[in-house]
Amino acid sequence: MLERLAETGRILVYAAALVVAIGAVSHLLGWLFLRERTVRFVWAAWNVLGAGLLVAGTVALGYAWLALGLQSGWGSTLTGVGLLLASAGIWMLVPI
Repeated sequence: MLERLAETGRILVYAAALVVAIGAVSHLLGWLFLRERTVRFVWAAWNVLGAGLLVAGTVALGYAWLALGLQSGWGSTLTGVGLLLASAGIWMLVPI
C-alpha cells in the first residue's frame, strides 16, 4: 500500500512540475513574441518558419519511427513532438 501511495505521489509531483514548466514556457514565448521586433521577424519569415517546422517535425517523426521505435517511451514522446511541429508547419504554409 505504501508503494502505491508513493507511486501516486510521484505521478502527482510529475504532473504538477509539467504544468509549471508548460506555464513558464508559454509565458516566455508570449513575452518573446509580443515584442515588436520579433513580430516583424515572424511576419516577414512566415513561410520559411513554416517550412522549417514542417521539416523538423518530419525528421523527428522519422527518427522516432526508425531509430527509437514507436513502442519505446522516447520514441512515442518524439512522435508527439514531431506531430506538433509538423502540424504547426502545415498550418503556417496553408493559406487561409
